Amino acid sequence: MNQQNEAIAILLANRSYLYRLLQRIFGGEPQAEVLKVVTDPHTREALQLLLQEDEHLFDKHFEVLSEVARALAAEPEQTMDKLKSEYTYLFIGPNSLPAPPWESVYLTKERVLFQESTLNVRRAYLKYSFLPSNYPHEADDHLGLELDFMAHLAQVAQDHFENGRLEEMKGILEDQQAFLRDHLLLWIGDFAQDIQKSKTHYFYPPLADLTKHIVKIDAELLEELMAL
Repeated sequence: MNQQNEAIAILLANRSYLYRLLQRIFGGEPQAEVLKVVTDPHTREALQLLLQEDEHLFDKHFEVLSEVARALAAEPEQTMDKLKSEYTYLFIGPNSLPAPPWESVYLTKERVLFQESTLNVRRAYLKYSFLPSNYPHEADDHLGLELDFMAHLAQVAQDHFENGRLEEMKGILEDQQAFLRDHLLLWIGDFAQDIQKSKTHYFYPPLADLTKHIVKIDAELLEELMAL
């Protein structure tokens, strides 16, 4: 494998890893095994690779992860309870959610679920016979499901590259570009902004901000990959 192909392989693997990690963070209640992955050295390296142009951004967000890792080591039960309480407050209720994790809420004046944008997300899934992990218990445009779809396609693109199917890989990357443009990029900034306004700032608000930056940087990365 030449130097350029090796660099592409690393970038594709990194995309797959980070999207899967973000899906596990926002796709359900916090789990101890997921948090271990969030704070391990592999994740640090993956974030450094993606955020290498902005050391301040990396330092700011990884310090949050390091603080959570220290808290989990010192007081595991109390820290997990705190994380679960924050998740419930932000994404489940019973009160009004400060940052609803569904695309359609941010694309309609009424801020309601199951709109045309939801159906468009479903059509994107159906092209790849993609069945979200929480289907049918969650609206298709939930952040966790959209990240799940991006993680799935990132893995498929990686597999195509490793097997020399470059045209198929480019087709996947083009569809990921379209999904970011038509969906995630339209609302991830507003979602991250809303969650910063909530009364909690422990784990999920900084992770939402990190997710916003990862998605935006990935869109730029896809442009570069498509130009190779």
